[in-house]
Amino acid sequence: MSTSRIYLPTDTWEPGLFPAMLAIGDSWFWYPRNNVLQALVEHKRLKDPYRIVQMLGYNGAKLEEYVFGRHAKQLEKHLSAGFRGVYSAILVSGAGNDAVDYRLALKRNCSGMETAEECIDEDTMAVFIGKLSAALSALLQRIADAYAGGPVQRPDIFLHSYDYPVPDGRGFKLADLKITGPWLRPAMEVRRVDGEMALRRAICRILIDRLAKMYEGFAATHERVYFIRSAGCLVSANHEKDWDNELHPTQAGFGQVVDKCWIPVLARHGYAKS
Repeated sequence: MSTSRIYLPTDTWEPGLFPAMLAIGDSWFWYPRNNVLQALVEHKRLKDPYRIVQMLGYNGAKLEEYVFGRHAKQLEKHLSAGFRGVYSAILVSGAGNDAVDYRLALKRNCSGMETAEECIDEDTMAVFIGKLSAALSALLQRIADAYAGGPVQRPDIFLHSYDYPVPDGRGFKLADLKITGPWLRPAMEVRRVDGEMALRRAICRILIDRLAKMYEGFAATHERVYFIRSAGCLVSANHEKDWDNELHPTQAGFGQVVDKCWIPVLARHGYAKS
């Protein structure tokens, strides 16, 4: 296997080791020890040029911050003229942190509600999805504008969804990270969702499915924008084998997501071996 490398935003590229993919994302790209990108660059079917990746964003990043917020300067740098011939593909990850901020789009008081559908505040969900859609639209437009009229073709763009998380109250603790969790169970406790796990998991399924539908819509209406669906990938009887905490899979879990969901899509577009 050829050399793999994931560059952080502050890294300097080594001679001869130039990235072929730009990954803009939150913790599914950044989660320490294991993440989607690590599993991807180590996968035996990924073609050699794409094992070197430039990463932007950070743990806890929100989708809008890549265009309008604190990570926008990173993006502008890598969309500038000197970088436009480097990347063949752009990977985009985001929305998990936004969902937590919106209390999972739950009604203010879900006590006594027996179904996940009853617990969802559709007005809040509409605002949440609308805000994300606007942020993603702005991001895609910014990328398109950077390449418009130039000699270099715009890279392919791959969007991805998440899998169905388990709101079991597990977080992680690392001294250098502000975000430690848990994220899902506290949001449900605040909204007084019944403690029955099947109900809480069903709420998570609705949220992930709504996000996936939004991403899928962008892929269907934008040229050379592709969607990687990962919902329903992790199905171990003991969810702790698949999930390191409420929002992030284990190393084996991320490996499954990449192998089952990412590689088949990338292979259809020439980035991985069939």
